[in-house]
Amino acid sequence: MLKQSLTQAAANGDWRTVLAQLLDAWRAAPHRELADRIAAVGAKLGAGTWDTVATKPDPTVLSALLDTLLDKGSVKARARLEAMEAWPEDPRIDRWVADRYADPPFTSTGARPFWTRLLPLARRVRDARAAETLAKARTGFDRSILHEEFLGRHLDSLQFQLSAVTDAELSADLREALPGIDAALRSETEAAKPRRSADAEALLAQVLAKPEDDEARAVLADVLQEAGHPRGELIALQLEATRRTLTPAEAKRERQLIKSARKELLGPLDEVLKPDCAFSRGFLSRAALKQGNSGALASAIEKTAGHPLWATVEHLEGKGDSSITPHEVMRSLRSLAHSSVGIKRLARMPKLEALVDDSHSEDWLALAQTQEAFPRLRELDVQLFPRQARDFLLSPLVARLERLQVRLDLPGHDPSIAEAALQWLALVPRLNVPDLTFRMVRYSTKDWSSGYQFVRDASGQLSVRVFTTAMNEPHEALVQADVLRGLDEIVKLKPASLVVAHQLRTDVRTAVEARARELGATLET
Repeated sequence: MLKQSLTQAAANGDWRTVLAQLLDAWRAAPHRELADRIAAVGAKLGAGTWDTVATKPDPTVLSALLDTLLDKGSVKARARLEAMEAWPEDPRIDRWVADRYADPPFTSTGARPFWTRLLPLARRVRDARAAETLAKARTGFDRSILHEEFLGRHLDSLQFQLSAVTDAELSADLREALPGIDAALRSETEAAKPRRSADAEALLAQVLAKPEDDEARAVLADVLQEAGHPRGELIALQLEATRRTLTPAEAKRERQLIKSARKELLGPLDEVLKPDCAFSRGFLSRAALKQGNSGALASAIEKTAGHPLWATVEHLEGKGDSSITPHEVMRSLRSLAHSSVGIKRLARMPKLEALVDDSHSEDWLALAQTQEAFPRLRELDVQLFPRQARDFLLSPLVARLERLQVRLDLPGHDPSIAEAALQWLALVPRLNVPDLTFRMVRYSTKDWSSGYQFVRDASGQLSVRVFTTAMNEPHEALVQADVLRGLDEIVKLKPASLVVAHQLRTDVRTAVEARARELGATLET
């Protein structure tokens, strides 16, 4: 009877019924073959958000919830783990928990409350494969490493329990039903593929080999739209946007596609990228890597190196890109921010046009004197020590730039350091960078700083904008002195216009505003 019910539900595509019956059978007698089918069927069902359904057990959305359980970090994950304790036993939870111990996502001592909340779920494990994963993780921990010793003690407390987890006997009725479920899963998967899948795969390869070829993208869009793949519609919309302004309805549809089909559009890249990705002509164009100190994240990022979908990315931001950025597949890459790749290696990238670097590298001075380094670089945001600045500003590299921001770290309260740094403002008339910014950073972690932006128009006239960021009161006193000294230097340059835009909130703003008025500056507060 169960065989007939399962086989018929699967044949009809009634996967909710299939999932419910498989879960009932697994809870009565856990077996890994049932767990395998539960995972496969669960992956086909609907998505849910933690804000709305995490506390309302619904097996149809569990797979999607587990996929996003860690997306807000270990602190947010604690409440989600507590919510999972109220859910009925499910092999997907067992396997998810086991995989976290096998490849820990958080290893700092501050993340221990996360593991404390994960342990009760580990105590519930009934899936044999999950138990084997946990046992293997336990024997593989290096107890001389603090976080591995901590996790090892967790699993030590489960050793007897895990050794007792085995596959129950699978009834003949269930065993006979599984091939029918598998056949229905395969049939639906094949039906979901493009009817012209060979054409689609060939065209996709052509686009990724020559990302600049919009004609190939247009042909691919037709094939994918015929197959119902969301990338086809997105390509068509975004190609149209290159010719005219999209209507409000079209723009809304574009946003909906990117949000609802993100995983289909990004493939394995989705796991390692922050939410704010940008797509151009149907493919990923701007991306930022997730940041963290977990081995799991580093491993996930490294596994994506060389994936064909990186081929269309023009801008990449974030540490951890050492295996990604230098790969030959990054044929569209033109802009980098906060890369882990060494400056010497970046200097040899022939297509790099824009770079944000916070490495304080001693190699900048030597590279800036070399004509071969950064042959196409036009925009640079670089963090330097004050002693490096003068030679760097007078280098051949700077002479080729269209936009430059130099961040100067000014540690401590010694006024002589700031005075020396501000003397470099006198170099501005000798520098031909059309858009030049000096940023004097008093606290780099929070970017508490003041800055001086010099913009030169086609006739050579100089416009200056003096600005500050928001900061605490002790630093405001330091920055006030920096700004007043800077204004005294800037007035010597006789700019065509001067704007003072500060975010000072204490009484120190009074002197800044008074001096700005004396100089005839425009105040922006």
